[in-house]
Amino acid sequence: MNNKMVAHLWANEQQESASGSNFFFKGASIYSYGRHFEAGRIVRNERGEKAYLINKCSYSSSTSKHQCYVWHAIPTGSMVFSVGYNMSNSGSMSFVVNQLEAIKNSAERYKKARTEISYHAIWQPFTSLMAYIGFFDLGTPKQLLKKNVNEWLGTKHELAWKSDKVKREHVREMKRIFQIMLSHQSLDILGTVNVIVDEICGEGTWGNYIERCQKFRATQEDREAKRIEKARVENETRKKTLKERIQMWKAGEIRELNNPVIYNIYEPNVWLRIKNGKVETSKGIKLSQTEAERLWKRIKSFHGGAQFQHDLARDSSGNDWAFNNYQNDILTAGCHRIAYSEMESIAKQLGW
Repeated sequence: MNNKMVAHLWANEQQESASGSNFFFKGASIYSYGRHFEAGRIVRNERGEKAYLINKCSYSSSTSKHQCYVWHAIPTGSMVFSVGYNMSNSGSMSFVVNQLEAIKNSAERYKKARTEISYHAIWQPFTSLMAYIGFFDLGTPKQLLKKNVNEWLGTKHELAWKSDKVKREHVREMKRIFQIMLSHQSLDILGTVNVIVDEICGEGTWGNYIERCQKFRATQEDREAKRIEKARVENETRKKTLKERIQMWKAGEIRELNNPVIYNIYEPNVWLRIKNGKVETSKGIKLSQTEAERLWKRIKSFHGGAQFQHDLARDSSGNDWAFNNYQNDILTAGCHRIAYSEMESIAKQLGW
């Protein structure tokens, strides 16, 4: 069975079980490769409300695809909790602790950050943990704060086997952050985190962060301005050098005019000269004077306001080149973009 279909059947509870390519579900749980990796679980609380627990922990590229199938199969508007390996049918303090740790880590980033950090990095974990507490009826915040160290960390936390002192200090810090978030939860709707950052990391953290961001932004803007100016100067230098080479090419001092400059499509990229009685473009196309004069009359009429008409320019080798466009006094013919002033100069030299 197609793996996407497996995920949809699971998420919509349309079958008791199904399997695809190294991806299957049985009952409420869906697995990647085997029961060692539970990618998702459907749970219901005592009120009969449904929620999806998903595991976003990295494992392998193929498992990542399975996780994407799980996520995208969940109906819009569903209650979803990203719990990692902490799958529980009745709720677990491990999820609460993990979210508080995520808040602390996000707040700590403000100590060194020079660029903007989204307020969601702090408010999203808090919103999620409060919804989780409410869904599983884990208790009121006051009741949770009264739980002991072992109730907070359980047996699967990375500090579970550390000394009692280490565990107490960690739980004390998590409870402190929980209390800070509870006391300022009205700021969530405003997307405000400055007060929270200062209370978690120390007064002045937010102000220093803003100052660093402003300095970094100013530095970036200055660097960008210098880059633009450098590019402008280099381009002007190239153009100046090109002008000198154009004159040398027109005078016959150089055989070819190699042009390394990438021009704007609204700028000319071809120049003209008279050589051996023929009109030659810098891209190597040669026209007889008779053909060039015929074309000049057409160009002159376009310049005078006549409606553009497609035409074919026949070169000295008998090849035809189409006129594509004439706009802003630039003729486009294939890869050639020739300025009116360039053609006018040739016409004057030939007395047309």
